[in-house]
Amino acid sequence: MANSHGLTARIVKKQAAARKQAKGKKKSYQVYMGNENPQVRKNQSYKARNHYLENKQTFPKKKLKTKNVESLKEQGIIDERGFFVKWKKKNFITKSMVDNSGLDFYGMPR
Repeated sequence: MANSHGLTARIVKKQAAARKQAKGKKKSYQVYMGNENPQVRKNQSYKARNHYLENKQTFPKKKLKTKNVESLKEQGIIDERGFFVKWKKKNFITKSMVDNSGLDFYGMPR
């Protein structure tokens, strides 16, 4: 079934030899990128992996500028009950999914 794809045997043999030769060389080009699996890493070029790593390192972190509750309310990051307006539906004051009265982000008891 080697040439069921229509290629002649000599071309198939050359392709197999080229694959065998290139097998050991991929290891030298590998750069560890963090949380991606090795299959994806093998399918990407060295340049693409390098760009990915550089972009990931330069991307700004989602870090609060201050932990003062009043200033965060003034900036519009959290609402008057203490919930984050944009990111996660977590309460900044109580550090849980409910506010001081036991209601969640939508105002429902949890």
